[in-house]
Amino acid sequence: MMLFYKNITSIPYIIALGLSSAILSLSPVAPASAESLHEAVEATLGNHPRHEIAVLQIEQAEESRKEQRGAFFPTLRGGATVGRVYGDNSTSRGLSVTRGSGYSWLGEGNIALTQNLFNGLGTVNKNRAADGREAAARYSKDDVREMLASETVLAYMDVMRTEESLSFLGKQKAALDKYEPQFSVLVEQGAVDSTDQTQAHDALADLQSVQSEIESQNHSALARYRMMTGRAPVGKLVKPNLMLDMPADVDMAIGWALENHPQILAASESAHAAWHDSLVERSAFLPKIDSELSYYKKEQDDIIGGEATDARAVVKLNWALSTGGVEAAKFRKSRKVYQESLAQRKDNELTIINNIRESWITKDKIAQQHGITTRRLNLARALMNTRREQFEGGKVSLLQLMQAHSQYYALGLEKLQLDYAQHNGDYMVLSAMGALYSRLTPQVALAVVAPELKESEPEIEDFCEHQQEHGHKGKSGKQAGSELCPESE
Repeated sequence: MMLFYKNITSIPYIIALGLSSAILSLSPVAPASAESLHEAVEATLGNHPRHEIAVLQIEQAEESRKEQRGAFFPTLRGGATVGRVYGDNSTSRGLSVTRGSGYSWLGEGNIALTQNLFNGLGTVNKNRAADGREAAARYSKDDVREMLASETVLAYMDVMRTEESLSFLGKQKAALDKYEPQFSVLVEQGAVDSTDQTQAHDALADLQSVQSEIESQNHSALARYRMMTGRAPVGKLVKPNLMLDMPADVDMAIGWALENHPQILAASESAHAAWHDSLVERSAFLPKIDSELSYYKKEQDDIIGGEATDARAVVKLNWALSTGGVEAAKFRKSRKVYQESLAQRKDNELTIINNIRESWITKDKIAQQHGITTRRLNLARALMNTRREQFEGGKVSLLQLMQAHSQYYALGLEKLQLDYAQHNGDYMVLSAMGALYSRLTPQVALAVVAPELKESEPEIEDFCEHQQEHGHKGKSGKQAGSELCPESE
């Protein structure tokens, strides 16, 4: 014991204990893992091959632009030849008195610098076309990002919707299961007919069927989530509560999209590139003018020609036209491509306008259904309370009370689905506008405090949690309902 006491009071032990305490105090405590909607979208963009393809297409367009930009600069070329040659010409025959020919070592080289001076603005238009294609590739990447964000949002919200629905159905099943022992006692005592118990079992079977369907939807949503992000959800998904800056009406949404949608902007840049391509083909009708600065040197024996030197600074003009009308055909073809690109842009505009209108109609329809379901839920809650009072007064049966309870939960589940549908409706309008991703970034999408629940939107609460405690009473609701649920008063 004394040995242990000496060890813990030793100076090295105290120093080590102090250092470890300091390290632990400075180390941040890892919070519970949770994944936001924006994090899920970013995971998709870092994982999905469609986004990678779009990025690679931008890089290709950048290299094409650099390739065309290089045509503005001079072209340098050169060559060299070394070897041994044989010659039989007038020079060799004049210098040789034996056989009229000769052999010699040969060394020659040339270098030339060529600069285009005029080609009908072909180089300029090729560069402008390359700039347009690079811009179109960037807008196309933005469009791919919007589509991936939309698909990820739907998968994310479906995972949350199905998980919350399964939790809700679990509560509903727990509440309705409490009726079973009371039906058994009442049937044994002859207070109610067995058909009431059969109908109660049928209601529970319907609930199990709904639960099975929601479980299937949950598995499908998780599969789509993994496909988009490349992994399963990290921790608990956080329900987004964002200020999305929605447009005031559908016309405002359409007006914004026509000026900012990446599909339209990409089509405009593609049309811009096609127009300059047609100007490149038109330049083929004009002559080409180049300047050239060159130097040539040749070394060989005099017997076959001797040394030669040539230095030039010249301007060259070349003009070639096909007699078969090739240049004219290419020019007409390029103009058709340009007209096609304009038609494609118009088609994109019409498609986007239609998508915005349809998504807006769906959004309004869901809002109306949500309002109707909320009112029906209020009525169901009032009916449930009325049935409970009637049951306690012996005016309705236990089955009727259970049916009212079940209807209340069914409408609660329907409202839950419409809550998520309302969120998705806003997201789909923004997606049709090409503005979804920008609204999800933390710099733009501002988190707001969850609004308090209004009276028109009652929270679904458990009903008669203590029912199991007095299920042994065994009296019919018409005779002694208050004994089945004494705390309901």
